[in-house]
Amino acid sequence: MKIKRILLPFVALLFFSNTFAQDAILIQDKAKEKAWYEPDYAKMQFAGNLGLLSVGVGYQLFNKVLYTELLYGYVPVSISKANEIHLISIKNTFPLYRKKIGNYTVSPIAGFTGSLETGNNSFLVLPDKYPKGYYVSSAIHFTLFIGVLVHKGFGISKRIKGIDFYYELGTVETYLWSAITSKEIGLNAIFSTAIGINLYF
Repeated sequence: MKIKRILLPFVALLFFSNTFAQDAILIQDKAKEKAWYEPDYAKMQFAGNLGLLSVGVGYQLFNKVLYTELLYGYVPVSISKANEIHLISIKNTFPLYRKKIGNYTVSPIAGFTGSLETGNNSFLVLPDKYPKGYYVSSAIHFTLFIGVLVHKGFGISKRIKGIDFYYELGTVETYLWSAITSKEIGLNAIFSTAIGINLYF
C-alpha cells in the first residue's frame, strides 16, 4: 500500500508531463502553419505578354486546383522602342491533371491573366482629343494561355520546398480579335511563348 502511495505521484507526474509535451508539439506545429496572406511561392517569368521579365508571388488555392499570382512586369526602352512599360498582372493557372513520372510531376496547364499597364503608353480613360467611344481602354488587357508545368519537390524540411519549370503559349485578347476579324492577320502571328519558374517555401 505504501508503495502505491509512493508511485502514484510519479505516475501522475509522468502522465501530465507527457500530455504537456504533446500539447507543446501541437502548438509548435500550429505556429509553423502559414498565415492566410503568406504566399506559397515566388515566381519569375520571361516574356508571355506580361513584360520582358515579370516577378511576383503566388498562392495555391482550393486544394491546388488554382494557382493565383500577383506579378510586376517590365519592358525596357530597348525592347519597346518607345517608353518603358510597367505592368501589374493577376495571373490564374489551372493544372488540368497531374502525372507522376519518377521524382517529377508533369501537368498540362491552362489559364488567363488580367494586366494593367501603369506607364505612358496607354490610357485607362479615353483622352479628350478622341471622340467618345472611338477607342476602348488600352491599359487593361487579358491574356489566354496553355502550356505544361513540371514540378520537383525537395521535402518539407528544406528551405526551398520545391520548384516548378513551365512553358506557355498564349495570346492577348486584342490580338485574337484582330485575327478573327481580319483576313490579313494569321493565327501564327498572334501567339507568343513564355518560360518561368516557381520556387516554393
